[in-house]
Amino acid sequence: MTKKDQKMDFPENSCGCLLDDILNAEFYDTGTQGERILIPPDVEKISHEFYLRHLTDGLPIIPPTRERVCKFLEYSIQEGEDVIAVLPPRQGRATVEKIAINAVMAGCLPSFMPVVEQTIRALGEEKFNLAGINATTHPVAICTIINGPVSLKLGIGRGVGCLGPGNLASATMGRAIRLCMINIAGAVPGVGDHATHGSPAKYSYTFAEAEEESPWEPLHVERGFDKEDSTVTVLGLEAPHNVNDHRSTNAEDLLNTVVHTASTAGCNNSHVPGEILVLLSPEHATALGKGGWTKKDVKNYLHQNMVVPVKLGDRGGRRLDEQWVEGDEVLITRSPEDVVLAVAGGPGRHTMIAPGFGSGSQSVTISLNQNNPS
Repeated sequence: MTKKDQKMDFPENSCGCLLDDILNAEFYDTGTQGERILIPPDVEKISHEFYLRHLTDGLPIIPPTRERVCKFLEYSIQEGEDVIAVLPPRQGRATVEKIAINAVMAGCLPSFMPVVEQTIRALGEEKFNLAGINATTHPVAICTIINGPVSLKLGIGRGVGCLGPGNLASATMGRAIRLCMINIAGAVPGVGDHATHGSPAKYSYTFAEAEEESPWEPLHVERGFDKEDSTVTVLGLEAPHNVNDHRSTNAEDLLNTVVHTASTAGCNNSHVPGEILVLLSPEHATALGKGGWTKKDVKNYLHQNMVVPVKLGDRGGRRLDEQWVEGDEVLITRSPEDVVLAVAGGPGRHTMIAPGFGSGSQSVTISLNQNNPS
């Protein structure tokens, strides 16, 4: 049996209805001789029907017809029924077919399928703690960073506005990941997703590192991969916050601006230290590199200086662990390795920081060429 002959295993929504049933009802009519006739789909009607059944993120979707889904399956090296990951809280079985269906709905191109597929694989790793990410009242979102040749090949956003709208690959792949969370993992707001406010970062949070703009080795090389490897890194992060510094004339002053922006009581890191993303603009990264600072130097400095007062650090609901307390201050990262440092963006002396989920989640980097995470 070829991939195109396989029966689609459409994900179930909370009402137990199959997407396949909806599509069949919409796409076929009975002709004068009793034959089934394919009719042009009413895209608006189908999109609204999916929305009413809690199968979307609230935005219009592309109907996942069999023809469209089969095009995506051709880009996977695995069979449609193969399970890539089991996703909590529903413990949904993320088959290749189901991932493809959600990628179609998100507006992805078929060539994006391997990246989405491997991202879902990474999210299933125990140390990422997807159960906690999906169930928490904290506004944590799934951030995906792409490294290596695939980021250029697919045109993933890495320059001006890389965290915002306007890039097809970034927008739709990030959205596909979120639709997988809704339709496979069961992270429907108020059902499996209990975030108090949610976050716009939950719509889409995917970008590529601008490796050619960095004075240092890129993220995936730092984590043990070859430069020519293509990888995805998943992190549980809050929405990014701007660090505006147009005046610093030396590296230490610039880093102190980052330190004071990141050192905020109320973020999860302040009471359960963990990872934090520091996304330097090319101009800021270049200034640090010209100042003689290595990537290791920057990570060490930020780790040692990003602190909050103890009296404010324990307001997040969990007792402070004394090992992170130094005098009357508490560290917001456990080690320099918790500072996830990358370079992206366009012209301008800005950096972005995004606190994480504290110690509740650990990032995962996985190659597009293998099944083993690192």
